[in-house]
Amino acid sequence: MGFLSRFRRNANKIEDPDALAGDEQEEPENQTIDEPLESLQPQSQDNPGGESEWETDESLEAIETPSDKRTRRLRERTSKSIKAPVKYSPEIKTSKLVPKPSHGLSIDLSKIVNQPSRRRISATPAFEEIMSELETTLLEADMGHIAVDAVLAEMRSKLIGAPLPKKGDVGHLLDATLVSALDSLLRVSYWDFDQTIETLLDEEPPVVIMLVGVNGTGKTTTAAKISYRLIQRGLSVVLGAADTFRAGAIDQLSDHAERIGARCVKSQRGGDSAAVARDAIDSAKARGDDVVIIDTAGRMQNKTNLMQELKKVHRVSSPHIVLFVGDALAGNDAVEQARKFQSVLHFDGAVLTKLDTDARGGAALSIAHATNRPIVLAGSGQEYQDLIDFEPVHFLTKLLSEDIDPSVFSIFGVDGR
Repeated sequence: MGFLSRFRRNANKIEDPDALAGDEQEEPENQTIDEPLESLQPQSQDNPGGESEWETDESLEAIETPSDKRTRRLRERTSKSIKAPVKYSPEIKTSKLVPKPSHGLSIDLSKIVNQPSRRRISATPAFEEIMSELETTLLEADMGHIAVDAVLAEMRSKLIGAPLPKKGDVGHLLDATLVSALDSLLRVSYWDFDQTIETLLDEEPPVVIMLVGVNGTGKTTTAAKISYRLIQRGLSVVLGAADTFRAGAIDQLSDHAERIGARCVKSQRGGDSAAVARDAIDSAKARGDDVVIIDTAGRMQNKTNLMQELKKVHRVSSPHIVLFVGDALAGNDAVEQARKFQSVLHFDGAVLTKLDTDARGGAALSIAHATNRPIVLAGSGQEYQDLIDFEPVHFLTKLLSEDIDPSVFSIFGVDGR
């Protein structure tokens, strides 16, 4: 059973489309779902437009079913840690990042509702029950409550007022709308890792990549995997062992470097991590190496002094790319960690480790929305080659394979098998 199984069971119970219907209305032109979630992003205080509708207490009460105590408890649990999405500072230069072509998954409702209808979907009790059940399901999948609100808001905006589907097509319509909303959540500021490296090499070698994150997320292994990926493309890599705090970290990175054919610049345990980063860059410049990857010490996002030390490494090394490394299994904790690191360092993208073992997908579905930065790479196994480009469509087809009929993805021109 997939993580949406309970929601799907409730949706399938609605065999009579009239349960979702409001009053008859004039037939409008075909409605197309093609607006990205960026239009639903909460606005900062600097934005004169004010807050978006799902940030206000009144709108949350409207979406939430008061009698659903489980949903309310889940919302309270996530709201204690997950704050509003971090707005990306305009001072941070993003021109260095090469956008990845992405059209997203838009829906033409006429492909689902293939018969003329004067009746429209309305916010009936049956509709509200479905939305409430979906909200609970997404929260239980470790999605942050703000990301959940974004998904529900997009689905409501596209479904309410849409032509009423014929009997048997209700579930199909809900599936397609949900897939489109989740895809929009993931497809924020999407950029191409390999193309960005190539562009930066033409402008200013060596390219400096800095990895950040909390303890135990797999930064050192990720540094080795990225190095292996670049070496396979014919590039020379220097690893900077700037994690001078964790016992064994320097030896671990040095061992990885020897296995994959990279150089490792290191110091003694307890040394100055910023100095190690600077030495690695100077060494790469002297020998004409292409890429420097700085492996930093893991630190909890709520330790101010340690975060300030990380900012020093960032200031000294001036990295071209900063990647946050998060554990996909950490759920809401990973989202809060990413949000805090983004507020301190403004990272460019995230790498999710252990994505191949994450059955719920909450971290992946929330991090991009919470930080306004995309998931770029994902760990898919324990070998050096098990580092893949994060593709929203592939992620969703795998995550939802047990819940949604693969034919739904054909609406978007995607093979859902």
